[in-house]
Amino acid sequence: MSEFDSRHPLLWDLFPIFLYSFFGCIGAIAAAVGQMEFAHPWAQTVATFLFLVPTIWRRKYPLTVLASQVVPMAITIPLGITASGEGFVSIAGGLAFTVALYNVVLRRPLRMLWWAAAVTGLPSLVDWLVNRPPTGIVAFTVSGTLYFAFIVAIGMLVRTRRDFQSTQRDQATREAVSDERNRIAREMHDIIGHNLAVINALADGGAYAATASPEKAKEALEVIGRTSREALGELRRVLSVLKAEDPQEVELAPQPGLADVDALVERVREAGLPVVLRSSGEHWDLSENQQLAVYRTVQESLTNVLKHAKGPRRAEVSLEYRESGLAVTVSNTGNRVDEAGTSRGLAGLAERAAAFGGTMVAGPEAGGGWRVALWMPVDGRERR
Repeated sequence: MSEFDSRHPLLWDLFPIFLYSFFGCIGAIAAAVGQMEFAHPWAQTVATFLFLVPTIWRRKYPLTVLASQVVPMAITIPLGITASGEGFVSIAGGLAFTVALYNVVLRRPLRMLWWAAAVTGLPSLVDWLVNRPPTGIVAFTVSGTLYFAFIVAIGMLVRTRRDFQSTQRDQATREAVSDERNRIAREMHDIIGHNLAVINALADGGAYAATASPEKAKEALEVIGRTSREALGELRRVLSVLKAEDPQEVELAPQPGLADVDALVERVREAGLPVVLRSSGEHWDLSENQQLAVYRTVQESLTNVLKHAKGPRRAEVSLEYRESGLAVTVSNTGNRVDEAGTSRGLAGLAERAAAFGGTMVAGPEAGGGWRVALWMPVDGRERR
């Protein structure tokens, strides 16, 4: 019903009238066959119209629609045609009352139920006093109260379910926003951390070579310019997601992947860190996000070597393709400065690996240096 309502809201607004028309036709046929006569047929027709037509607006103005039933009751009560069996107007009144009260419970503050009880209870009491049906006042009050409570209970059940679903959607939205913020934070950390480390190393080397070898200093400055432009381009792509209102405005340049590892290693070499890149095994295809995770792992590991390793240092990057997955190892020589700390970056790498059912471990080696090992299973699927 919710799906039908979302697609055809007008038809759903008219549903009580369609429902009454269906049963009204059946009742009319039965009355014609039984040669029954209705009291005050024109008054019943007008009252039925006044009962049912306002229900079209029951969702926007449910309490007003409920209160509008006083008008047709002002016609039916003096004529005594509200009791069951007197005609087709009683069915219309019961249907209109039910859908109006249900929408009051569903869409208005619960304190409005007191007004709803007054709007429905007082005219019904006047009807009983004027027409004196055979039902006693106790039976009339009990039956009316039970029916009122039944409609309220159904409305509360649906309302509680909708509130729960809305809470779940809000929570899912908050989690999605938090995940996206964490993703952007990781990307910013990797991009800025790596490129600033490279620029810093090149600047130190260029300053040292400025007097002894101007050509080397010029090369360092050129690499600094190229590295900074690449960093700005990557940052622009990441930040475009935050500021673009239209998805078409987002820069959709491809994220770095395995094909860019060679360029990454070469850039680090230019910054003064000797790096050896090795690849073995039969290559198998990784998704774009898996390749990004591998690329960021290598990038962060080499950045940490540039930033935190002291003394003579070298690095080695190994990509080993196996039948069960891809093993990525980045190791280096040199003394790591523990107080410099890289916990945030390593935590981000572990999260990237876990998103595909993989693992990432990092720690010092027995002979000195540092080692980062990433395992990416071949059947890994991104987990959200």
